[in-house]
Amino acid sequence: MLKLRGSQLLSTLLMLLSILFLCYTVEAVADEWLITPEEATMQVHDGNYAIPVTATEGPGPVIVLKNPKMLQRLASPIDIFIAFEPGMSGKPADMKTLKVTLIGFININITDRLIEYIKGTSLDVEEAKLPSGKHRLRMRIKDVDGNPNERDVVVTVLKK
Repeated sequence: MLKLRGSQLLSTLLMLLSILFLCYTVEAVADEWLITPEEATMQVHDGNYAIPVTATEGPGPVIVLKNPKMLQRLASPIDIFIAFEPGMSGKPADMKTLKVTLIGFININITDRLIEYIKGTSLDVEEAKLPSGKHRLRMRIKDVDGNPNERDVVVTVLKK
């Protein structure tokens, strides 16, 4: 009987967290935040944010962070430009497969906030509104033949 109560408590907690994150997503759209301050506080800062890494290297499109430069620290709002170039497969990126996730205590899919910034085979965000801190974004994409690639991009935003 205790297991049932524990699982009910866990289910209720997960449901409340889901509602809370849904509220943050709605707030992000309303306030035009790419990442809300509330979402930033839920990130796990484990000391591994110094260098962006490839999460799972694959034969799909190469994810090239052109702006901001690697390890550059900026004040918000910032411009972000990421190119998706043919990888080992030689095939172009299928931008419909792009998925961008804020990595943290609970990962948050922010792809829907970026769709309007897709231009050809690049992501061009001007004046992205981000709270201060380090933000790890996992980018996943496939080429037109379905070959995957992913990369973690770390954006450091200075306090005002």
